[in-house]
Parts: sequence; C-alpha cells; structure tokens
Amino acid sequence: MKKSIYFLVIIAIIYVACDSKSIMKNEDKPDVIQTTTLNLNFEQVDSNGNPLRWYTGGDGYSVTTDPSIAYSGKRSLCIKFLSGSNFGVATSTFPLEDAKGKKLKFIGYIKTKDITSEYAGLWMRVDGENREVLAFDNMYDRGVTGTRDWKKYEFELDVHQNATNINFGALLSGNGTAWFDAFAFEVDGQAYQPPLLFNINAAQLAWLKENIQPFDTEEPGSGFSDLTFLKDYIGSAHIVSLGEGTHGTCEFFKMKHRIIEFLANEIDFTIFAIEANMPECRAINEYVLYGEGNAREALKGIYFWTWNTQEVLDMIEWMRDFNASGKGKMQFLGFDMQFPDSAMKFVERFVAEIDPEFIDSVRASYDTIRTIVDDHRKSYRDSNINPDYESWKVKAQNILNHLIDHRDQYILAKDPMEVDWVIQDARVVLQAASLSLRDQSMADNVDWILEHSDPGTKIVLWAHNGHVNKKPGWMGSYLSAQHGTDMVVFGFCFHEGTYTAVGVEGLSTYGTSPSDIGSVEYAFHQIGYPRFMLDLRLASPDDPNSAWLTEPIDFRSIGSVALSYAFYQTHVSDNFDILIFFDQTHPSVLLNSSSRLLSLAGFGN
Repeated sequence: MKKSIYFLVIIAIIYVACDSKSIMKNEDKPDVIQTTTLNLNFEQVDSNGNPLRWYTGGDGYSVTTDPSIAYSGKRSLCIKFLSGSNFGVATSTFPLEDAKGKKLKFIGYIKTKDITSEYAGLWMRVDGENREVLAFDNMYDRGVTGTRDWKKYEFELDVHQNATNINFGALLSGNGTAWFDAFAFEVDGQAYQPPLLFNINAAQLAWLKENIQPFDTEEPGSGFSDLTFLKDYIGSAHIVSLGEGTHGTCEFFKMKHRIIEFLANEIDFTIFAIEANMPECRAINEYVLYGEGNAREALKGIYFWTWNTQEVLDMIEWMRDFNASGKGKMQFLGFDMQFPDSAMKFVERFVAEIDPEFIDSVRASYDTIRTIVDDHRKSYRDSNINPDYESWKVKAQNILNHLIDHRDQYILAKDPMEVDWVIQDARVVLQAASLSLRDQSMADNVDWILEHSDPGTKIVLWAHNGHVNKKPGWMGSYLSAQHGTDMVVFGFCFHEGTYTAVGVEGLSTYGTSPSDIGSVEYAFHQIGYPRFMLDLRLASPDDPNSAWLTEPIDFRSIGSVALSYAFYQTHVSDNFDILIFFDQTHPSVLLNSSSRLLSLAGFGN
C-alpha cells in the first residue's frame, strides 16, 4: 500500500449508504448489542447510521454502517469507493494500559466486492514517544481483493512497555466495496472483553455538584466577581493553557477571552500565544502593543479560518485597549510552525541587509524549499507526489547554523532581540519540514518565548484540547515535562450544540450528536447547570465517587472537520487539570472564509 496511514488525514466526511441487495448473516453469532467502550460489532450508531466511538473518513470514500449486510448482529462497517485516489478508513483506539508489555492480537471478518486495485484490510499501529511507530501492520502483503465472502483475518503485534498509543481499524485502498464486522482482540492469548460504558450514579453525581464551580457568563467585559476561584485554580503557575473541544465554538472563544482578561488584570499575565504561525503573529503584536497596522488584516494574515472570527478580533481589540490604558502590557504571539513562507521572507530580508555575502546562498536554498513546499501541498491531493523533505531539512539547517554562528557579529549592528527573532524564523523553516514533530516544535517555541522574556513572565496559551493536553506526544506533555505544576491546563467540553467546521457543505455551521451515557459530558449534563468548571485534581482513584474521572472514559474531540460523533476514550484527569463545561453551544462568527481550510499537519487540530 503506497499511501501511508501512519498519520490519518480526514479531509471530509461523506455519508453515503452502501448499496446492498440481500442480508448476509452468520446464524451462529448472537444478535446482541453490547454497550462497551469499544464498538467492535458496529451495532452502536448515531442517527445517521455512523458507528459510535469510531473516526471514519477518506477523500472519495463512503465510510458508514450497512444495516443490510452483516456477519453477526444487524450491521457491519461498510467502506465504499466513490472517486479519487486515496483510501477510506475507520479508526478507533485500544485501551493502552490493558495491553502494555503484552502481545495484542486483532481479529476481524471481511467481505469484499469488485476490488480490482489495491485492497481491503485490518490495520493496527502501536506508537511510542514522539509518535514513533513501534509496531505496525496493515495487511499490505496479504490484503483482500476481488469479490469474496466473509472470512476471518487476524494478526498480532507486540505492545512495548513504553507505548503511548494504540490505534486500530479497517481500510479500503483502491476501488470496490468492503464490509467489516465482528472485531475482537486477544491479549497474551486470552480473549479481551472491553469494559462497559460508564453511567454516573447518585453518589457520584452528588460529588460533582459539591465540587463544581458555576460561573455566570462567558461574555468578556463582565467583571470577575464570579471567577475569583480561578486564583486558587491557578495558584503561582506561570503557564496557563486554554484548550477547546472544537475549533469553531463561540462560547469557548469568548470564555477564553474572558479568562485572559482575568489573567491580565488580576494575576499579571503579560504574554498571550496562540496555535498559529509564529512569524505571522508578529503583525498582530505590533498592533496590540503600538497600534500599528490593521487588526482585521493582521488576523486574516495568520491563514486559518479557525481564528479569523469576530470573537478573536474582539479579543485583539481588547488587548490594544488594555495596553493603551496603561493598566498593563499584553503581547500577542504565535507558537505554531506549519508554514515557512513568511519566515523565509523575513530571513532573506535580514540577510540581504546585514550579511549580503550570504544572501545568494539563502535565496537559492529557500527557492528550492519553496518548490518542495509546493510539492508538499499538492501531495495532500495527489499521493504520487513525494516532496524531498530531507533536502528541505538540510538546506534549512545550514542557513540556521550560519545565523547562529554569526549572531555575535549581527548584534553589533542590530538589536539582539531582532537578531534572535530572525534566527527563530530560520528555525521555523526547519521545523515546518517535520510536521510529525509539530507538537514538540510548538512546545519548543513556547519555551523559546519564555527564554526570551523577563524572568517570572507569565504566559497564557490558546490551542485545541488535543494540543494542550498532557498525553504523551502532544504539546502539553512536553511542556509538562519541562514545567510540571508551573503549568495549569484547561480543557473545554460541551453537551450539545453547533460549531463552525469544514464538511460536506464546505466551511459552514454543523451540528453533532448530544453527549450520551459513557461520556464525561453526559455526566456533566446531569448536573443541570448551563456552565461550570471542575478541578480534576480533586478526583482520586481511591474515592469511589470520583475515581471514574481518573479512569478511561469517553470525551469529545472535534477539530476543524465536522463530525457527527466524535468521542474517544481518554484519561481526562491525566490530560487536564481543569475542565470547563457548557451545556449548550453555538458556532463562532466568521469574518470571512478566504483563510486556509485545514491545517497542513492534517489532523484537523
């Protein structure tokens, strides 16, 4: 299989029913729906028939359940080729702690029709630190082709003791249609039974009610009388990370703005940094510090529609007013590194002025990198294009090394901070060549900001839940290893609502399923408050009323791509310190739709 699934790219979700003419079942299998944490028989579906607890997608493929063909039960997973040249995929996550240091066997049944190119198969991947692939199998050398009836397939992987993640699922690469059903696992040769879904009881609900902190509103400019508890939550921490459960929820954005107001006014935070490209954010910083430029144009210039919203613009205007008032100083910076375009321009401009003998070499190297960047962007739609990332890295590293080696010379003519920013721009060009290391690079960039700030500087970070969380391999984990309890991480979640995202209707407003039994959000919904916060550090594995918060539980995650169901199993108390909950939510207000639709990292986060 030439197309890699090491990093799954969900470009769009298209729900099309698979055409089938007869019901195919194995009568020896029971038709039982088990409400477990893994929907291995695909019997649990949302209102559109899509399998719960599964991520499904693939450009040019329909990935849903089929109620007319099944090996057992009443449904199977169906992946059907529509058009294009990529692959359709379904992805789930296996509970890591149940398999660490053991052999994990994946078993499933596959039925196919008219597959004449590529194949259908099961796949499983075991990840380590920095998302290193420790073990992987996608049946590439023994995939299912042609038209075949149900047959059992299986393979086994070793799960290293240091593994950080296990993903598994089904795939169809090429044409035709494939059905999948009756998935199962064995751990060290023993049949594995996934745990039942969590359903909160009266005592656990009472514990929640005793420990939550309701607040009055998410609206900025509402004062802080209902947020005084945040001082206890944050304590003496110098880093506050604010996540978001979608990239397009109005309430999340407004509440983050309101918390930032609190941090600046009440706890002397002076730097704000967002999940956006470092070089481009400096134009916004010039505006909030000095009133230079145009806020709307500067915001548009950081590329993504996700931040090009009225809510973020309002926050920028507040920062400008706050700085102009003399009450304090708040900077607006970025820590992402996905785009090298502006960074290369800034380096070229600096070198042309201060080191003209080196400029021809810089221009030649960066022109080559620009060609590779073009190939990189085309490769998202054409799998036959293979960008020369190694050449990109070598050329970018050589320029970075030269700038570092000549720093002492440069600061004789330029302000040291100006020189260091150019060196950092050159570093961003290098980082952009390795998007698989994006979260580590973002954490490094946050540390760079702190290292180039006054001692004791306090910084607030804005990114998706997936990046701020402390799960190994994500930005929050690197920052946590470096800063420990000097960082407090807030996750955001909701029970029901709409949000802005990219989907079958393009960039628009989408809905998603309400939370259900088995999820954190459903338990929070039972409390009956419209909004509140919970300090997860109060939960204890030794307390039967709060231990469920320390165990794997469903938790929603939607990035920039619309998903009708988006829950996955995670340890929320390991990943976050505080959760902020809204019972009902609404979409962010877009300023325009001309920004880039998706992160080039491909995860939708």
